[in-house]
Amino acid sequence: MKLLTVTVPCYNSAAYMQRCVDSLLPGGEEMDILIIDDGSTDETGAIADRYVQNHPGTVRVIHQENGGHGEGINQGLKNALGTYFKVVDSDDRLDPAALVRLLDVLRRFAARGEEADLIVNNYVYDQAERQAVFSVNYRVAIKPGRMLSWEDIRRFPVHKQFMIHSLIYRTGMLRDMGLVLPKHTFYEDNLYIYQPLPYTKRVYYFDEPLYGYFIGRPDQSIAEKNILKRLDQVSNIAEKMITSYTLAQLKALPKSLYGYMINNCAGMLATTSALQFIAETEESLAMNRHMWQAIREFDEALYQKLRSNLLGLATVLPGAVGRRTLVSGYRFVRRIIQF
Repeated sequence: MKLLTVTVPCYNSAAYMQRCVDSLLPGGEEMDILIIDDGSTDETGAIADRYVQNHPGTVRVIHQENGGHGEGINQGLKNALGTYFKVVDSDDRLDPAALVRLLDVLRRFAARGEEADLIVNNYVYDQAERQAVFSVNYRVAIKPGRMLSWEDIRRFPVHKQFMIHSLIYRTGMLRDMGLVLPKHTFYEDNLYIYQPLPYTKRVYYFDEPLYGYFIGRPDQSIAEKNILKRLDQVSNIAEKMITSYTLAQLKALPKSLYGYMINNCAGMLATTSALQFIAETEESLAMNRHMWQAIREFDEALYQKLRSNLLGLATVLPGAVGRRTLVSGYRFVRRIIQF
């Protein structure tokens, strides 16, 4: 029985993917390690094939035409064999000891006939340039080590947001809700985080630093210069994410989840608006107007709610002073978070 599928989307990852895959192997035969070779032009595909040969039944590979990170996740989900599903980027890693302990938890779930829709784990920032490592946890909102409903979960502070690194979903739930991420689009992980959450009824917090998130490659999508080059994609993802659910649909959720979803939307608006203002071109400012208009046309009530949220309010301060205030706040947060 495969307890956990870990999908590893790879594009020209030959220089670093082995560190990632090697960190998954201690999970043993209960792991389904699925490497997605996304049209790579280097040795990525050959390296993946060698892993399949050396670890049959544990490692699989799908070679596909280039479709982007989101399509890698789509194919991973479509072909997953594990009860649970996690995405690990090819330049990141899992902590082997924490992975073994996670599998112990999943094994106990199976023995008791229990299933979590969402498992939350801690993650560690590994910053190459600063030679610094620090951990992110969710203890302020979620009690660890027990199966919870959202009614058992406390309100999340505004700054405490899920990342793709911190989430493990039940595979069947993702398939049942019909999750499909856009092809050839960066920052689609925001959809992967946000859209499934209303479908999660049972939540388990695995309070260990499972995921190691590496920051430091100049070609990483989170580098600001790269974000600004892809500002149209950032704006498109923000619109898609925020227009996934109406305010009425969000209000029907448990209180803690509703609060989280609203803050997540407002945070996405603030971040995207700040980037649009940093670019400060006619096109980027038009993107900002279009984003707000799209939300208003989708749901007037949601539009008004987000404008009145503290983070959302920061995006609509008038004139150049308002834009500078938002950008300064964005820069400050990036310095605090250090990425």
